[in-house]
Amino acid sequence: MSAAARPAAIAPRDAARRVASTRARRVVSAPLRGRTERRRAPHPARATTRASTPREGRSDDGPTLVETSSGGQQLRRWGRTPTGGFDRQPPRRPEEELAGQGEATSGRSGFARWDPRLSPRLRAVFLPAGYPDTVSPDYAPFIRWHLGSLMFRNVLEVITAQSLLVALGMGSTPGALPLTAATKWVLKDGIGSLATLAAGSLGGQKCDEDPKRWWMVSNAFEDVARVIELVTPAAPALFLPLAATATFVRTAALTGRGSLVNGSLMQHFARNENTADVRARLEVQGRWLALVALPVGIGIFRTVSQSFASDPEEPARDVAIAVALYGGVVCAHLVCIWNAAKVLRFETLNRARLVRQARAFRDGGAAAIADYNAAGDEEGVFRARFSPGDPVLGASLPDAARDWAHLERLVGHARDGFISPMELPPGSSGRTDVGRRFALGWNERDGGCPAVLLDADATARDVFAAALAGVHASRGVRGGDDAEGFGRAYAWGDARVDEFIVAMAAKGWRVDFVQLGTAPRYRLGSLLGTGSGGGEVGGGTRGGKGGSVGVDASVDDVLAT
Repeated sequence: MSAAARPAAIAPRDAARRVASTRARRVVSAPLRGRTERRRAPHPARATTRASTPREGRSDDGPTLVETSSGGQQLRRWGRTPTGGFDRQPPRRPEEELAGQGEATSGRSGFARWDPRLSPRLRAVFLPAGYPDTVSPDYAPFIRWHLGSLMFRNVLEVITAQSLLVALGMGSTPGALPLTAATKWVLKDGIGSLATLAAGSLGGQKCDEDPKRWWMVSNAFEDVARVIELVTPAAPALFLPLAATATFVRTAALTGRGSLVNGSLMQHFARNENTADVRARLEVQGRWLALVALPVGIGIFRTVSQSFASDPEEPARDVAIAVALYGGVVCAHLVCIWNAAKVLRFETLNRARLVRQARAFRDGGAAAIADYNAAGDEEGVFRARFSPGDPVLGASLPDAARDWAHLERLVGHARDGFISPMELPPGSSGRTDVGRRFALGWNERDGGCPAVLLDADATARDVFAAALAGVHASRGVRGGDDAEGFGRAYAWGDARVDEFIVAMAAKGWRVDFVQLGTAPRYRLGSLLGTGSGGGEVGGGTRGGKGGSVGVDASVDDVLAT
């Protein structure tokens, strides 16, 4: 046998070391997907080296390519294996989420594994793609309170459903129960259709203009309906009127609440044209909380029911228990929805926000304008939207003028400074609708204040100018016949509107749109003798040469909402 093929002699010390090493690398078996995963305990001498090197077949320390969703959320990372292939790796948390957490979270505590902000898998289920970059800054504080309100709302839903079923079964013979219960239940739900028609036709624009207030109102009315359903078992003979009333109130409230959730709030939260994604995540969060609320609601209802059944001789104590438990859930729900509305910060201007900032600009210039965060905190939920003396931006015709002759005089003040199409030089290519798309009037009720009529084709810039002229008129106009005061107000607003818009944009406000809600609009061009369309001759008017209507136009030609 050659020297190369002959086995080398093993010294006793080396043999003992090899036996110990073999025992340290003893195979440990664990079931994984029906097979056996083989793991080796690290060699003591190589523990430091193995901790700092990637495991075999992967390249954690090499170059990686991050795969993201359309919203910017990190989905996974791709690395290069030693053989040149693709190595799929889990995503990493953003560095800003890791900051300040220290080494205590490196092992992922049990709670951290269930935090959607820290777990990529839960983030993909419960949060919009690309969170927090694809949603508004107030999304996170709103969601915290909104989820709390959903929890208590679902608990109330479970409790009231059981209360109605108990009320249906009281006072009926066993044979009459199925037919009577089915008839009452169908009639109860049929009333809800009328509530949907009423709320849908009356409340949509109001919700758009003041979502914080109507979010609170709609949820509060839903709680009123739940309270009515909770007391129904106390008067089973009145099941149908009580249940129908509760259904009517609740359906009207849910119509307003749904229009806010699916409309104004979704448009506000979505910052990456991802409205459907944000709405879907809210639905997932709500369904998860419904599962959690189910046993809670059942437990509360059984506690109250057992209290009444076990000790019927002390109704006062039983009523106190019911009021404490049911009232606690209702109050907790109201607290959550109040705080959810309070943390909202809208960059979109409505009439109240615009008038408030125009008044601040009048008193202190551009520096006095509040940014949308400070203005949202000052706005509150139920605080008064306007101050005494503020102009009515988007007033109705009777609020702005005493009669038709007064209206013509007021519109005449607005026409001063207009450039009529007939006055343009021959062959001019300039705009033929130069002028103001609003008119200042005077509301003589409540001590008197300016009232601004808006043209049907008024742009956002026109509304800004109207707000400035209105707040100036609230100080500089002495009444509805003060032509000089109106003239100064028009001139002041026209001269400062561009400066005001730039200052508002610098404070984070959206300046390309103003939410006017239910404010009426009028075709003022028919009285002004000019076209009233957005940049086109005669747009928005009827009849007459070039789309304009004479001063002797009828009411139908002038009024249009």
